[in-house]
Amino acid sequence: MIRKNKGDGIKSIKAACYDEYRMTVNEKIRYFAVIGALALLISYLFYDSWYAFFVLIPAGIVLMRRIRRDLLEKRRSELRMQFQDMIDSVSSALSAGYSVENAFYEARKDMVRLYGNKSLIVRELDYFFSMLENGQPFENILSDFAKRANVEDITDFSEIFVLAKRNGGDFKGIIGKTVRIMKEKDETEREIRVILSGRRYEQKIMCIIPFGIILYLRLSSGSFLKVLYHNPAGIIIMTVCLLIYAASYVLSGKITDIKV
Repeated sequence: MIRKNKGDGIKSIKAACYDEYRMTVNEKIRYFAVIGALALLISYLFYDSWYAFFVLIPAGIVLMRRIRRDLLEKRRSELRMQFQDMIDSVSSALSAGYSVENAFYEARKDMVRLYGNKSLIVRELDYFFSMLENGQPFENILSDFAKRANVEDITDFSEIFVLAKRNGGDFKGIIGKTVRIMKEKDETEREIRVILSGRRYEQKIMCIIPFGIILYLRLSSGSFLKVLYHNPAGIIIMTVCLLIYAASYVLSGKITDIKV
């Protein structure tokens, strides 16, 4: 049985989906405003025509999809970090003599103190206990969570957890060793992020420089760029430059996105 205390407030909730990200109204307004401002800036700097803004709308839709994908990855990263803290708490509870289910319940209380009742991991733990009350085996619930989350660390832990519980043996030792390995991997990733932080900052600066150069030339020597505007050849040249810039931005992002 799961040991519960009064006032813990575990509720029955639906399983969260991590395959798509639904943006809030505020997020949609904020990012549409940013994309609109960027489209206007490009229209002014590269084409000297507000009509280009409407031509760039399809690119804005693609960019919004990229933003949604980045927000999804950010949420998965947040879930992964919270999950690591949770299983660390579970490992400590197991070492203190708690049963598996009660160890997760104790971990829930720690997660509430760390991240709050509305955090991703607390909502998942609430779902865990809701399913347990409906008679679902804990292994099935954890495996389902791993499939929904689509996070490597969660999948690995789920597989090891299920095998360890079914086959018996030193269950606490296996879980403890798994937690240590995941911590070491996380520390390595953090070191890589620290090393790359300077390069990512430089990347952001380099992405701004082309706009700054064109804006400076427009304001200081407008006639110098006049030949590139309002004629087919100039439009083609500026479009090619814009495509090269976009490709460079994507490539630089992939170069600095190193995962362990």
